[in-house]
Amino acid sequence: MAEREDKTLRVRARQMDPSKFPDLENINTTILREGPRSRTELKYTRIKSRHTGEFHHDSLTTKSYKKLKSEWQTEPTKSISLSGGDSDELQRIIDFIRANREGAVPAETNDFLVVRAPDDELNLAALGNLLNDLQAGQKVDVLVEVLENAASSPGILHALLERAAADPKLFAEAAAALNLATYRAAVNSLRQLIDDPRAREQDFQRLLEENPWMFGSEYSERLDNRNLTRDEQHDFVMRLTTDNYLELIEIKKPLNGHDLFVYDRSHDCYYQSAEVSKVVGQVQHYLEKLDSERYTVIARDREDPFKVRAKIIIGRDGNKDQCRTLRLLNAHLHRIEIVTFDQLLRIADSVLSYLESAIRPAA
Repeated sequence: MAEREDKTLRVRARQMDPSKFPDLENINTTILREGPRSRTELKYTRIKSRHTGEFHHDSLTTKSYKKLKSEWQTEPTKSISLSGGDSDELQRIIDFIRANREGAVPAETNDFLVVRAPDDELNLAALGNLLNDLQAGQKVDVLVEVLENAASSPGILHALLERAAADPKLFAEAAAALNLATYRAAVNSLRQLIDDPRAREQDFQRLLEENPWMFGSEYSERLDNRNLTRDEQHDFVMRLTTDNYLELIEIKKPLNGHDLFVYDRSHDCYYQSAEVSKVVGQVQHYLEKLDSERYTVIARDREDPFKVRAKIIIGRDGNKDQCRTLRLLNAHLHRIEIVTFDQLLRIADSVLSYLESAIRPAA
């Protein structure tokens, strides 16, 4: 039977005389390795303030000895000293060894951030101190990791909400900063689509489905159900913020620079282009069907399309005459409003301006 390995840690403790060593509290030593011709000693020294007597820092030193002619002589090249001062090399060594021995570091080629988990609740102050020691890029990586975990962990999400309630100004600015980057990219995509003559209606619909905030704060929700009437599918069914009733939004194209209205020289007035007349007739048909099938929609979808209104997004602003004619047409249309893509872009830009103003104090 194999002899059991002795894992007992033998420590020689030495309390220092303050009259002779006012900066030293105690020195403890242990033998790490000992053979007939060599020996390695580990020394832990605790240093205090001579003025207050309180702990100042600690240090760890390894000393190697080699036996020559029956005498032990030190080997300076094999000795190491570590300090627990400002850089706290000792704690880093302890954390590094524990992380590796306890399997905290995954077995793959990559860089990892190892954070000691507290026994009870998440210590936000400790996490804040950790983040202060990181570079900007590393802080972003940690924040992304936290947000990814929060998205899938109700506990973390609940803790974030509680923290946000306790410090709403801080979290409002942080949320605005995160939204700003996302919203700015979406607005740039919208601007590119508007200027692209090859852009399709489906491209605009897809972008606006991902970013319904571009329609403005007058809407509180985008409904998934777009088939309120038989054989008809609406581009967007939105819920109004003010009264919770529904509104339809139909997306067309910017018309590649073609005017919304055509000038009639003989009568010195403008009339609707073919594209505008077609979509107005289409939307009027939708509204008529919703009115006639109101009670069917209520029973089937539990949504009331009572006097539902519609918004059409089509074309560009054009010159002053075009804008004036559009305003005049909207004043005469019943339950229908026409909005240009330039106007939609201005709505999105106003949201960006609000987010920028929200984080401007922090900047």
